[in-house]
Amino acid sequence: MSDQRRARAAQGLRMRVFGTMVALHGTRELSLGAPRHRALLGLLLVRLNQVVPVPQLIEELWGDHPPRRPTAALHTYICHLRRALSFGARPGGPSMPVRHQAPGYVLALDPDQVDAHQFERLVIQARCDMAVQDHRVARDRLGAALALWRGVPYLELVDYAPMAEESARLEQARLTAVELHAETSLALGENDAVVARLHPEAQRYPTRESLIAYLMTGLYRLGRQADALRLFERTRAHLAEELGVDAGAELQRIHAAILRQELPFGDRAATRVELTAGEDRADAAASPQAEHPTGGGHEDVVTCGARSALSHERVEPGAGAAVPHTAGVPHTAGVPHTDGVPHGAGVSHPLTSLPFVGRTYELTVLGAWADAALSGEGGLAAVTGQSGIGKTELTMEVTRGAREAGHEVIGVSCHGKDGPAYGVWARILRQLSHTRPEAFRMVSARYSRLLGGLLSDVPSDAVEDVQPPLPAPFLVEDAVCAILVALARRKPFLLVLDDLQSADSSSLNLLHLLTCRLPEVPLGVLVASADPRPASESTPQTALDHLLGSARTLTLRLGGLSEQAVAALVATHVDADVDAEATLALHQRSGGSPYALRRLLSLA
Repeated sequence: MSDQRRARAAQGLRMRVFGTMVALHGTRELSLGAPRHRALLGLLLVRLNQVVPVPQLIEELWGDHPPRRPTAALHTYICHLRRALSFGARPGGPSMPVRHQAPGYVLALDPDQVDAHQFERLVIQARCDMAVQDHRVARDRLGAALALWRGVPYLELVDYAPMAEESARLEQARLTAVELHAETSLALGENDAVVARLHPEAQRYPTRESLIAYLMTGLYRLGRQADALRLFERTRAHLAEELGVDAGAELQRIHAAILRQELPFGDRAATRVELTAGEDRADAAASPQAEHPTGGGHEDVVTCGARSALSHERVEPGAGAAVPHTAGVPHTAGVPHTDGVPHGAGVSHPLTSLPFVGRTYELTVLGAWADAALSGEGGLAAVTGQSGIGKTELTMEVTRGAREAGHEVIGVSCHGKDGPAYGVWARILRQLSHTRPEAFRMVSARYSRLLGGLLSDVPSDAVEDVQPPLPAPFLVEDAVCAILVALARRKPFLLVLDDLQSADSSSLNLLHLLTCRLPEVPLGVLVASADPRPASESTPQTALDHLLGSARTLTLRLGGLSEQAVAALVATHVDADVDAEATLALHQRSGGSPYALRRLLSLA
């Protein structure tokens, strides 16, 4: 081990296997060469510090089709790896990471130089912390371990059996870490964080009962008993349909405890709650309504923090927030009334925008989704709801968070259903060609003739006039997807498509093809759209219906803001005390719609 540590000090070599395999010397990424060269390194890496016999390497590299002189070819590959990984190393010396050792070769590195080994070490340490009830330290270690995860392990090498098996093993280790993180977070009362992290995981793994159990517990502790019970029924249906079994005893025990309201709530005092800024913070924290939302909304907290005020930006109708499963809220956003509005109160602030409030749950879920997507677990997320409910503003808030984290965001508004085919993607490609011209030129060069007008250098205001070639639409769609995937693998980015219901059918078909490639790409696509149409035997599903209803899509349906959130909005714009009765009237008349509330306040 001392020789390995000297090698590390001399070389500064680090290996990353989460996502695409990368070798780093200091901050410099090393060129590992052709795919089979990389595969050889992967075969040695999955048996770190173990001798792999030459015949085994030959069989795993070439299978039933070895070269004429396989041993000589393997030696050539080894020489390439040594050149790529060694800097001033003496052949066979202690700082040479790839060494010959009968009967084969060994990759000699300190395990801490490999991110997968760091990940597993942190998880083991966290388990020890949990054994002594040190939940806060365990949670922090698990958070650090999960932060190392950049995507599917050995992403480009899973066609080789050893890497595929190791990738699957590490994914199971990740899920275990996610569940342990949820356990420690629940012990600390961080129920909102648990729900936000586990929501997308439950969609990907609907039959993983331990994960579902933690999510049900988090939902129940947030006052969302109905959501927890619905989740149990969905899980039981999945288990019966896919595996032919019923839910396990532990999941059924939690289900019964929720039904009887006997499940402990844990340490509520430790729950993180963000509230209205200023002197109202303490009072709001003490309010039971801040912890247990009533009605169908998810307004467990009200946020008016540094990332809330949108008054300095353009705000479309519907500024506000997002609540997925809101029931029993009257939707009268299109018909403003003045009954119950506090007449005589001074409205001193402009009503062109409202602060972003009351959507902590949805913003947290989408923030966690964006982090995962931009870390190599790409995906599609959709925000749906009626007009004016706040879809655009929620996506703007997620966009702001991504930009603050240093990520590139490409945003377009879909319009012109009867416009040119692929008009949405023409605008997206144009933005990417301006933000990263060199990379764009390199990845798009081979498709320039096929894509024609989509890649032509026309003024941005004339992009709607571009008509790409349509003889082979699949080839066009495949080429655009290839460009986007290649650019994302060079540097992750987030696509935001507003008013998706107004996109042309060709653009929707292309988006559907792209979503099929997202799970292994560091690219997130966030869309805002009107509610999909109800399923009907007489009305066939459209491309938009398929996208929004797909199991691959994380969908949040927005309902009205809670009464508490409406009160917070009114307080920011009305220079007078507004009593509870007037606030209730505003909430009922607006249906919790930020756009309708803005109109009501303008008439006050």
